Amino acid sequence: MDQDGRITLPPGYQGTEVVLESREDGISLWQARPDARRIHLEVTGRCNLDCAICIRRAWRDQSGEMGSENFGLVMEQLRAFPDLRRITFGGFGEPLLHSRIVDMVARAAATGAGVTLATNGLLLDRHTAEALLEARLDTLVVSVDTAHIQAYARGGVADGLDRVLSNVRGMREMAWQRGFMGPRIGLEFVATRGNVEELGRLPELAKDVGASFALVSNLLPYTQEMAGEILYDRAEPLPVPAGWSVRSADWLVWGITRLPRMGWGAARRCRFVEDRALVIGWDGGVSPCYALMHSYPCYIYGRRREVSRYVLGQVAERPLAEIWAAEEYVSFRAKVREFRFPSCVDCGMACAYAASNEDCWGNAPSCADCLWAQDILRCP
Repeated sequence: MDQDGRITLPPGYQGTEVVLESREDGISLWQARPDARRIHLEVTGRCNLDCAICIRRAWRDQSGEMGSENFGLVMEQLRAFPDLRRITFGGFGEPLLHSRIVDMVARAAATGAGVTLATNGLLLDRHTAEALLEARLDTLVVSVDTAHIQAYARGGVADGLDRVLSNVRGMREMAWQRGFMGPRIGLEFVATRGNVEELGRLPELAKDVGASFALVSNLLPYTQEMAGEILYDRAEPLPVPAGWSVRSADWLVWGITRLPRMGWGAARRCRFVEDRALVIGWDGGVSPCYALMHSYPCYIYGRRREVSRYVLGQVAERPLAEIWAAEEYVSFRAKVREFRFPSCVDCGMACAYAASNEDCWGNAPSCADCLWAQDILRCP
């Protein structure tokens, strides 16, 4: 910066928009480019199950579903992101409850990006499976942990797990009959003290439905009762399920289980920021990650924390590319990439800051005790 306050940009920055961040030891320049690669869409906040471990039991947000206007705006605005690679339909609701989910998947696939659908699988009947195949869904992730099995019983769903497995198996067989290469199928399992012995069944279930991967996550408790179910405070590692062979078109692939980290450590990274991802709630609100897309209480190693939703913009009010390249969002991503946050779990003081979305370094919101950044929690 010269005496007139002008900044001479270094090579590689000329002609691009930059965000200036004042720091204790100088100024940082961050490029503001439309370079998002992954979009997570929560098209509904409603669900057809009531799982004991679900955030929906504790959140303070309204529940609704994304309307045609907001979804249309999202699809139009995605054209501004040349590096777009994947669109994931997920969040904390059940996507298959949305009456237009098949049309949404088809329109998302038309962007040229890969499309993932995360579901509990109960509504994946033959008609829906056929329509999703025609819509070019390329990845299906199905939850099969015991929390869902217990929810089947509470909801009066007879043979719920068998129905889910039959639905997924039927979709796979239909794809084979039609000569489709996909969709790639994965299983999702939330590990708790009550179900850890069931992990060994994952390869058997995965092989049965043609899943090529199983994703295991730890539990983020939303109630004091569920806080006693966490596994990542114990010394024993999770049992490592064996691999399995999966037929894929005319060859076999080897299925694997992706396990979470089991303890707090020094290394921290945010997959949402590293993958250049953004999250859009059912009401069109844009958040940086799943952890900050709703308001809810949770328990971090037994300590209660109140999370407040962090919205950087609304798709009905500002284009996605403008929200993504705004100073607030660019600066937030820069801070997370360098992880300029304290480690509340290591501190152990349980101060007033740690009970909310703030920290003692002045960050609001704070990622100081984010379990996603520790890979203790995993998402599709």
